Amino acid sequence: MGASLYLLIIIIFIFVGVAVLIARSNRAEDTYDDLETDAWDCPECGFHVQAGNTCIYCGEEKPTL
Repeated sequence: MGASLYLLIIIIFIFVGVAVLIARSNRAEDTYDDLETDAWDCPECGFHVQAGNTCIYCGEEKPTL
């Protein structure tokens, strides 16, 4: 019974290791790389935009500095 328990533990560790390797390999591309995350106030309607380059209420583009 002791040998089968060790074998089960080894299989679980291998499974977890493979799952971690697969998860780490998928981190290569960041899907939110192009999203602007700086908050700004829309000059057209005054809405406080928290993310993006376009106001979601009036469609005004973020002003360039």
